[in-house]
Amino acid sequence: MTTLARKLILAALGILAGAAVWPAAELVLFFQPRFASYLPFLAVLGAVTGLLLGAVFGTAEGITSRIKSRIPAGLALGALIGLAGGAVGLLAGQAALWLFGEAALRSYRSFRTVVLPVSRAVGWAVLGLFVGVGEGVRAASLKKAAVGALGGLIGGLAGGFALEYAALLFPKLAYPRLLGFLILGLAIGVFYGLVERGLSYGVLRLLAGPLKGKEFLLNQRRMNIGQARSNQIALPGYRMADRQAQIRIRRGEVSLANLEPGVAVLVNERKIQESRLKYGDVLAIGPARLFFKYE
Repeated sequence: MTTLARKLILAALGILAGAAVWPAAELVLFFQPRFASYLPFLAVLGAVTGLLLGAVFGTAEGITSRIKSRIPAGLALGALIGLAGGAVGLLAGQAALWLFGEAALRSYRSFRTVVLPVSRAVGWAVLGLFVGVGEGVRAASLKKAAVGALGGLIGGLAGGFALEYAALLFPKLAYPRLLGFLILGLAIGVFYGLVERGLSYGVLRLLAGPLKGKEFLLNQRRMNIGQARSNQIALPGYRMADRQAQIRIRRGEVSLANLEPGVAVLVNERKIQESRLKYGDVLAIGPARLFFKYE
């Protein structure tokens, strides 16, 4: 799967997540009068929204890597982190509203058109941050978690503005919250994909074999390569060790190391134990041929 296909899948998952959130959010809104106060209502609304967004986005790695075993774990962990993040996020938005309270008191118009939607957008941004870190937590990668957090934060903020202003700017629009949730999910997916690619150190593209054309973003400090599906760069079906080689990134430089001398690892037809890589290099790891490129 190419990096472009991954971005499109993330965008599609975002739209799917937004569509799933809408009926659940409407149900929580229907029962709002039964809540003892506004804060528990916000926490529940955020938790439900975050749970669904996190669960859907949690499946992304398993889908894009074509490793089905990663889907259940990603879904469960994404849902758990999203649930917590959603509750925290909307409560954070309420806290932001309190901080902006002085401005709100000056003009009801500014409160309705600026202070309230901006404060709520802050809450959606925090929710997006939590949704974005899920895959990094599953992969136990601080770098991946940081990239996901930034992408989710930007996407949540952009989507949050769209969600809050949809009803405000288009009062006659049918189902404005549905449109808002669709844009929220889409924005998180799109910005996650953009930030993930922008902060990566390049791409490895398979040139031959059963996974020909598949691309791997180099977005972690250590990425293992081998037949085992637990590897960050999993190559099942290629004759090599379960953990054959490792991509290492130090101070912005990418290198390749052979972990199992029984299988040859070559860079541009030269056998190596460890070698620094540059764009345009062709790697041979057992029968797998990979092209190192920027895009």
